[in-house]
Amino acid sequence: MTTAERAALGAAQEALLASLVGGADAPPGFDPERLRVQAAVLRAKRRHAAEESPPAPRPRLFRRRPSGGGPR
Repeated sequence: MTTAERAALGAAQEALLASLVGGADAPPGFDPERLRVQAAVLRAKRRHAAEESPPAPRPRLFRRRPSGGGPR
């Protein structure tokens, strides 16, 4: 694969990704309706994954005292 071919492929992939996740217009050669449907599926999948993931742990503001003794 030549450098020019690699650059053209990269630009085409970037345009497709922008269409799927960034709301850009469909790149040439792709059916805009199919990309719209696929983008909606990807958003739903991302939303579902976020809903199922556990919440992030809260940061500790204070260190815990060691157990087994009174105040130090």
